[in-house]
Amino acid sequence: MKPKEPRGPIFQDTNFVFKEFDGIKLEQLVVCEEPETNEPITIYLKVENNNWHQYFLDAGLGFWQNWNEIDYDFDNYNYVDKTSSFGLFEKVIHKIWCEQDKNNSQIIIEFESNDKLVLKTINPEKFDSECELIKYI
Repeated sequence: MKPKEPRGPIFQDTNFVFKEFDGIKLEQLVVCEEPETNEPITIYLKVENNNWHQYFLDAGLGFWQNWNEIDYDFDNYNYVDKTSSFGLFEKVIHKIWCEQDKNNSQIIIEFESNDKLVLKTINPEKFDSECELIKYI
């Protein structure tokens, strides 16, 4: 099967719904982290029968992109596979969306098991605050 062409930026907004992964199993989740603080900079997501997608928060907005691969060009960051530590391997995605969170945004992946993976700012009142990635059970 020939890999799909990268689509580049898909969403860049305070609110969006990404429906393409609804009902599909997650295969891998890799987090690009700032080494001193472990702040998640970019989240890379691989689901069955799809290439890599990435998402992140910046300047109060949520971003969703598809470049087909992990960008390891940022030598000063750590790339950590969180699939096992978050217990996400083969979890079926129910819904992915971005919503406004005070002066910022947050991106939520909800699984059919009702677990949620949330990328959000630590201090949503402070514009462009540092981020954290939390799994809610």
